[in-house]
Amino acid sequence: MWKKITFVIIGIALANIALANSDLNLKDNDEKNTVKKAISSNYSLFLNEQFERFDPTSSSNSGHTVIDECGGAFDGSDFQGQLPASAKFISVQLGGKSYMSIDILNGRPNTLYTIWIRVKGIDRDGNPFGGSPLTNGGATPLAAGSKLDELEEISPWNSPGSTTLVNGFTTNSSGRGKLITKLDFPLIGGSYPFNKISNAALENIRNLQNPSARAIPVAIVNPRDNNVNAPFALRIVSHCQDGLGHGLSPANRETWFDWPSQ
Repeated sequence: MWKKITFVIIGIALANIALANSDLNLKDNDEKNTVKKAISSNYSLFLNEQFERFDPTSSSNSGHTVIDECGGAFDGSDFQGQLPASAKFISVQLGGKSYMSIDILNGRPNTLYTIWIRVKGIDRDGNPFGGSPLTNGGATPLAAGSKLDELEEISPWNSPGSTTLVNGFTTNSSGRGKLITKLDFPLIGGSYPFNKISNAALENIRNLQNPSARAIPVAIVNPRDNNVNAPFALRIVSHCQDGLGHGLSPANRETWFDWPSQ
C-alpha cells in the first residue's frame, strides 16, 4: 500500500517537473535543477491554476470594458470565430524566488496584455491596508523588484508608453500569448520588494508623481488568506485603446482575467 502511494507521489512530482520545464521553457541547467528541487521539496509551492474570466461587460477601475474597447461578443468569444478566451499559469516557488509562466488562449489577436499583482486589501474589521508605496495604487506590475527602474522609466510621468514590458506580452494572430518571468520574491506568502528601486528612480517619482513615495516592502495580498478581502491576487488586463503599457501605472485598460476566483 505505502509503496503504491510512494510511486504515485513520485509520478505526480515527475509529471509536474516535466510540465514546468516545458511551460517555463527553461534552458539553463541550474534553473532546471532549481525547479526540480522546488517541486520535489516539501518546502516549496507548485501551482497549476486557471484564471477566472472577468465579465467583459463590466468596467475596469479605469472605467473601460472589453466589449466597448476591444470588441467581441458578450461572452468574449467572437474574435475571428474563436472559442471563449481562457488563461492559466504555472508557478514554482522555492525560498525567495518564483518561476512563472502565464498563458492566454483565444484572447484578442495582436493585443498587448499586462499582468498585475495585488498589494492592497481590507482586513476583517473593514480597514484598508497595504498599497504600492510608490504610486498608492492597489496593484503593481507582476515583475521582479529588480525591474522597477525599467518600469519607472516608461511610466506616464516619464513616457507616452511602450509596447515592450517586463510584465506583459502581445498576442499573436490567433489570440495566444505567453509571459515567462522569474520573480525575486515568493508569490504566495511573500512581500513585493519595492525597496529594490534605485534612489534616482524614487526621487523622480517623488518629484513628478507622488511626493510621499517610499521604498519599502509590502505584503502581497491574496483573497484566499484568512480574514483578507481583495478582488484578486493576479489580474490580466488588455490595452486595446492605445496599444501601450505604462510601467508602474495600469492606465486605461480592460480587465480580462482574475485569480483566484471569488
